[in-house]
Amino acid sequence: MVCEKWELKFMFRKRITNLEELSEFLAKKFPQEEVVMLIFDKLYLLREDPKKYAREKLKNQTDKDGRPLFSIEVTGDIRIIYSFDSKNYTVFIWRIGKHKKAYRF
Repeated sequence: MVCEKWELKFMFRKRITNLEELSEFLAKKFPQEEVVMLIFDKLYLLREDPKKYAREKLKNQTDKDGRPLFSIEVTGDIRIIYSFDSKNYTVFIWRIGKHKKAYRF
């Protein structure tokens, strides 16, 4: 069963509560507007159905609650690291960044 909308929760050090704050945060981190738009495209895909894109599971890594972490490619060098809670229809976004930094926990 696919939920109409999954909720996105951003688990960054900086508190982000809405998409406007996320947009400002990403604009500082990634000066190219095209990259920010690609990130938002991937976030919307995850919001529709995170299980569909949960192909790249991070080996032996879990979030704080023991859920497996997954990676989705934005560009060749940029990844989104996330986990999800199927019972509560919540996608937790843990990192958005360049490949090497995104995988460091």
